[in-house]
Parts: sequence; C-alpha cells; structure tokens
Amino acid sequence: MYGGVTRGAQVTGVAVCSLCLTWISTVLRFYVRISILKFVGREDWLTVAAMIVFTVFCSLCLLDEYYGLGAHMENIDAGSLQTGFKIIFICELLYVASTTVTKFSIAAYFLRLSIKRYQKIVIYTTLSVVIVFSTMYFGFLLFQCAPISYLWTKYENGQGKCLRSPILASVTYAHCAMSALTDWSFGILPIFFVWKMRMNPRTKLSVILILSLGFFASTATIVRIVYIKQLTETDDYSWQGINLVKWSMVEPAIAITAMNIATLRPMFKNFFNFASKKLDSVDEDDGRPSGDSQKPFRGHANSVNANDYSVEFAELLGLSRVGVTTMITAGGSDAERSQMRKRFTMRRGSSSKEKYDSESQTELNPVPVLNENIDWVGGIKATTVVTQSRQ
Repeated sequence: MYGGVTRGAQVTGVAVCSLCLTWISTVLRFYVRISILKFVGREDWLTVAAMIVFTVFCSLCLLDEYYGLGAHMENIDAGSLQTGFKIIFICELLYVASTTVTKFSIAAYFLRLSIKRYQKIVIYTTLSVVIVFSTMYFGFLLFQCAPISYLWTKYENGQGKCLRSPILASVTYAHCAMSALTDWSFGILPIFFVWKMRMNPRTKLSVILILSLGFFASTATIVRIVYIKQLTETDDYSWQGINLVKWSMVEPAIAITAMNIATLRPMFKNFFNFASKKLDSVDEDDGRPSGDSQKPFRGHANSVNANDYSVEFAELLGLSRVGVTTMITAGGSDAERSQMRKRFTMRRGSSSKEKYDSESQTELNPVPVLNENIDWVGGIKATTVVTQSRQ
C-alpha cells in the first residue's frame, strides 16, 4: 500500500515481544491464583480487561503497518493514508484505555494488600488523579478535530479543523506527567507496606522490589515525552511517529508484566521449597545428616510476625506467618480432646502451612466445646500448638 523504505518492522518486533511478555506473565499469574492460592479477585479480572484492550491495541498497530506506518507520507497513496490515520486515531484511544485499566488493576491489588488507613487513602487519591486526567485526555483526543472524521479525511480534501500541534503536545505532556507520578506513587507505596514489619531484611527487600516493579513503567512514559516533541516539529507523521507508537506499546507492556510478576512469589516459593526437599533427600540417601539436623531452625530468619499483617497479605505474597497459639479445653475424654485438637489445627490454617516460632505473640482463642455440660472433674487442659515448615 506504499512505496520506498519503511521502519514498520520495528513495530512488529516491539508488538510481538510486548504481547509475548504480557500474555506469558498473565498465564502464570492465573496459574498461581487458581492452582496455588485457589483464589481469583477483582484485580485479576481487571488484568484480563487490560490484556484484552492492550492486545487489540497492538493488533491494530500491526495492521497499520500494512497501510504505511513507518513509511514516508509522500510514498503512501491517499486511500491508505486515510485508513492508516483512522487506525492511529483508534490506537490513541486504546492506549489511554489500556494504561488506565492497568492502573486500576494495580490499585485493586494494593488495596487488598494495604493494612493501614493512610495506605488506602494514598491509593484512592492516586486512583482519583488517574481517573480525572485519563478521562480529560481521552475526551481531548476524541474531539481534537471537528468533525472527528476530519483527522483522516483532511488528506482527501475533507472540510474541518483540528487543534494545533503545540496544544495537543501540551495536553499530552500533562497526561505523561500524571502517568509518571502515579507510577512513582505505586512504586514507593510498597515500602510502607513492610517498613515497620518485623521481617527478615532479605525477605523485606524482595517483597519491596517485586511490588515496586511497576515503577519502571514511568521510564517508558518519560521517553514518550521526547518523541512527542519531535512529532510537533515535522509533517511526516507516519515516519517520525514510529518511535512514539513503539513506546506507547512498551509502557503498558511493562506495567502489565510488572504487575503480574508481583503476584508470582507463591510460585517461586513452592519451587524453592521443592528444590530444598530434593536436596535434603539427597543428603539422607548419601548417609549424611540432613540440613535440618545440622542447622538450627530458620523459621525466624525467613518469616514475619503474624500480628504485623493479615493472612490474606501473607497468602498473596507467599510469605509465612509465625506465631505460638495456646488452646484451653476443659473436661471430656482423651478422644474428645483429640478431636477438638484436630478441628482447632484445621481452623488455624494448618492446610496453608503457617509457620510459628517462640518470638511471636501468644494468642488465646475460644474453641468450640463438644458437650454443653463441661466435665470439670476432667481438669483444664492447655495445649500449645507449634507447627514448622521450611521456607
């Protein structure tokens, strides 16, 4: 549909890499949620929505390459030029939609992890800024020309008018600044999630790094600003705009991939636990003492106190909660007390492999009594439940 040289192959490479990274990470995310955590939340469905919008966006960019994206405008016939700019117009709107839905998904995930009121306030404030600026920018792009169709019909003697390039660039700069600031906000917030937790420094650092990966999406946003400026200084939009298109795909791709990686810690934890068990079994087969007999219990080094955060926080990030729980029972036979102990252990999350150590707070929890008539003659029994598992 055009002649001469083209840089369209760059769009193909970026689009394919972006789609592969985002879809692979999304599949792994749902593997963790369905197979390991047995839980799918609203943030996961928002991720699916972001992936659908992003996939359509990349697909249209690939399609636009056929109509001259990456070639000089003078080498593109009028019909293809009109179709190409129509596709670019749709891609601009999809870019705003994909980045907005992605930030919604990140906010929903952080809301599930937040345990303090000020953390929720920061998330809701950031989300409000995203909604306001994204809505304004979406409307600005939608009505940048009057009539809307003049954006592409002007290349076939259409009638209408569009905003001047400097005005369009200024509004785009404002949206980019908002996007970068919200990325920084979501990147810094995880530090406050774990800052005061009694947690092993290595585990604390890994949690912060994983949750703050979305910070790198702001890099692509800043790079886009440079190419927006270049686009205001030329009339060869299909040739010079290729860089802006590429980084418009990279930005949501980084955000979605980073967001998905932040949910994969339970999978990595299971993998390393499996590898550790295999190593212990090899030690036993060789007749050497296992790692547990040579080293003291390491639960304190790799765990955090159960009072510092919720069970949901621990499960979503694949952390181990530690604690000592005391159960008080009165009367009854040994068989009844054994049954109560089993029910108590199941209720306290034995199936989720929670970890306890002696430095944790002692909890006193009421336990259902099997018989309403308590046999005080049988005495009062105090049972301390301590379970351990390798991290």
